[in-house]
Amino acid sequence: MKSTHSSFRFLACSTALSVFLYGCGGGSSDKDTSPNPDQGNRVPTVTINGDNSAQESSVVTLNAAASDSDGSISKYAWSITSGDNVTLNNSDQASVDLTLPDVNGDTQITISVTVTDNDGATARDEHTLTIVDNADNQAPSVVINGVTEVDEQSEFNLTATASDNDGEIVSYFWQLISGEGVTLSDTDKAQVTVATADIDEDQQVTIAVMVTDDGGAIAMTQHRLLVKASAQTQVFTLKGRVNNGANSTVNLTVGDKTVTATTNGSGEFSLPVELNESYDSHLVKLSAPSNSVFFPEFNFVSQLLTFGELKQRAGNDNILTEDEYSGVSVGAISTALYYMLDDRENITTTEQLENNYDRIYSGELAINANVLHMLLNGNQGETYPLPTGVTTLGQLFGNNLLISEFRERMLDSYLSDTDDNQKLIAETTTYPAINETQQLVFAPGFNLFTIGRHYTLNPDGTGSTVLENGNSGELTWSIDAAGILILEYKVPITLRMGVHNINEKTDAYEEQLLTSAFYTVFQRGNTIEGVLDESIRLVDKNGTVVESNYDNVVYGGFTEKQNAAKLSEADIPGTWFIDDVFTPEGLYFTEPAIANLMADGSASIEVPSVDFYTNNAKWQVTNGNLEIISGSGDNETRFTYYVTHKDEVGYAFVASVTKGDQQFARNGIMVKQQTATGFNENDIVGHFKEVSGQRIHYTGNLIIYDDLIAREDIDWEDKVARVDENGVLQLETYLDRDTLELCRTNDNGRCFLSKQTSYRLFANDTNQYVVMLTESGFGSNGERAYGISKITRIVKQDGINITRFDYGMLNSLRVREHLPNGQKNDYFFSELYISDEESEPRYALSVSYANDEHEVTPFYLDNGIAYFTLAGKSMQMSLEQFERDTLTVCLHEAGATCTDADKKQLDMRWNVAEMPPAQ
Repeated sequence: MKSTHSSFRFLACSTALSVFLYGCGGGSSDKDTSPNPDQGNRVPTVTINGDNSAQESSVVTLNAAASDSDGSISKYAWSITSGDNVTLNNSDQASVDLTLPDVNGDTQITISVTVTDNDGATARDEHTLTIVDNADNQAPSVVINGVTEVDEQSEFNLTATASDNDGEIVSYFWQLISGEGVTLSDTDKAQVTVATADIDEDQQVTIAVMVTDDGGAIAMTQHRLLVKASAQTQVFTLKGRVNNGANSTVNLTVGDKTVTATTNGSGEFSLPVELNESYDSHLVKLSAPSNSVFFPEFNFVSQLLTFGELKQRAGNDNILTEDEYSGVSVGAISTALYYMLDDRENITTTEQLENNYDRIYSGELAINANVLHMLLNGNQGETYPLPTGVTTLGQLFGNNLLISEFRERMLDSYLSDTDDNQKLIAETTTYPAINETQQLVFAPGFNLFTIGRHYTLNPDGTGSTVLENGNSGELTWSIDAAGILILEYKVPITLRMGVHNINEKTDAYEEQLLTSAFYTVFQRGNTIEGVLDESIRLVDKNGTVVESNYDNVVYGGFTEKQNAAKLSEADIPGTWFIDDVFTPEGLYFTEPAIANLMADGSASIEVPSVDFYTNNAKWQVTNGNLEIISGSGDNETRFTYYVTHKDEVGYAFVASVTKGDQQFARNGIMVKQQTATGFNENDIVGHFKEVSGQRIHYTGNLIIYDDLIAREDIDWEDKVARVDENGVLQLETYLDRDTLELCRTNDNGRCFLSKQTSYRLFANDTNQYVVMLTESGFGSNGERAYGISKITRIVKQDGINITRFDYGMLNSLRVREHLPNGQKNDYFFSELYISDEESEPRYALSVSYANDEHEVTPFYLDNGIAYFTLAGKSMQMSLEQFERDTLTVCLHEAGATCTDADKKQLDMRWNVAEMPPAQ
């Protein structure tokens, strides 16, 4: 027996190379036919053709030449009649491949084939083959050299490097074993030429070569090759507009590519983009000049989804319009939205972008966009002054404190040339077409009042609504030429009771909905966010219409119920804070609750602000929506929660509430408790800032000192802080029953609990606490006079870190200046109406001078410094030092430098901040 190279032994047995053949010599054949089962059917005939001898360890092909004079051959069956270790491949075909073994000496084998015709008659033939022992011939060896990865529509060479220790290579044979789109030429040479075709997707192919030496021994090997398809390109067009951008340049940037177009006289653009699929994962950004006379360096920008997702939204026509995606509208809204994104320069995925969108309140966005619009268009021909040190939009809109100060100054200190709603109309985008019935929820962005709703909109322009209070009605709808969704209620629907001042009389009036106009601002996942501008009439208790067209604005978004975020049943068991899970009848505010949802489906509900509790409840998840069922039978109330998005605090939802034949809407936030402990006294000492979610910039200060006395912002009223047995932080105010002076405790009944603020912990992460905040007031008899709850976040600061004023701190600050002659001036910072002509509240400083004169002047903040006018002089006041019982401020003429003589120390221990007389 010959010595065989190991690679040869492996590859020679590969069934993939079954078509390789080699052989010579003579042999014999025997025929047989079966009896004809049907005397009218003639038997077939068959003859085996092929070599009668072949080298050991080679592959041989034999062919069965069969025919049937009165029919057809339907079956072939090959078998080894005699011989060992022979492998048959394709044994049910007309041709069979035999892989021959190594042998010790020449060896004969017999192979047979049986054919069957279409009527069942058979014929058989045998073939004898001699396997030749190459005892004195060593097999050759071969390897393939060449690339392993190539592009489509390319041509290259592969080389077979072969050797034979006792002879020479006499032939080469190349063949494609698997894969498509590849052709071979010069297949009988050592170097083969490979050509790849145009393919739609990547292909893995296998190419083999067999070499034969002068003694008849062979060697084979394979080469795997990846043929890469070129990325596909197609023309994709964005059709949008640039606000105030007639005949302007608009740029689209995706990855390393920028495409440019020019808008028409109306600011509209059509921007064709032809990029291959490698750009599909890149986010897209649009930019255009603002064309502002006052700030020409400020540009508009719009952050879009990935290129691939935009193409999907465009549909079959490959044209993306603003009714399909609002991001193609570029202006103040899209720019304000872009600068409200956290770490915007490092956002690279749609997931990161959507997570940012979840934390943006459309009301804040609309106000910021309005401020930007005012800034770019000037103040009656004059430039608005930017805050000190600000030169870019990123500096202005990227700092929550700064933009909060600036927009208050803009809206309160300057008259606007254009009505705010008109600005918004010019900026908003088209509401998507409604081509089939939509079941919608409307989720307001601010959840203090009960204004969640359900809508059904049919494609024929009809529809209906269900309000928070259970009132419902039919409506008609349309999308006007400006893309605004108009809802007209067939009969006025009572929205709620509201307190209004009509004809100098303050009273409660019934608010009845007449029409609603929805302006699309941006798209948050499956939610269309915007502004609901409503026309309401006011009706007094006698049924008289006292105001026929009262304007009401609600910020929020529409979400189709079927597109609401789905919840997993496994994630539900636990303690949840749920806004309005059960609001007792007659309450105007949404009342949050604590819902204990057990693994067995049972539930208990507690509403702390009104001392309500029930354990007759259960829960379930239906179609991914949480359902809570309270009561049973005729008293059953079913809440179905449709989650619209997740913000910085929790899940925002609109709930459908069914009680018998009645239907209601509810809206709010739901948060699952993440900690089982709560607060302890070691946690609560320090400085906390209250920060609401969704970029609503309300920042309150809470300071708890070592002796557990607490103060909120600039607060003369001491509160006693304690942690109760349930880990709830309680801030309590006790009053003497006789003098109403502050007490530290109830002092054996001498003092009573007057106010209580409770912080129940639901989640905490690195000094950030999500809490349920409940404020309650009590009478001297111990009964609760009022209660209201909300969910919010408090963030613990590094030490007491109050170095600047903010509007929350200054609001309600009273300063009493004692004069050397014993008289006094009183200063009161507050939010009030400056005059009857002004409909918007202003931040104002009211001054009562010692000579009985009175002055009201607006104030604004710039980088934490208050600016105002006193007695005709422009003044500024900064916070120099904040201590427990004193504030040190510096009050001097605006623009001057603070001196020691300008510093005033305010005693904060009383109802007013006492300023001693100048020395």
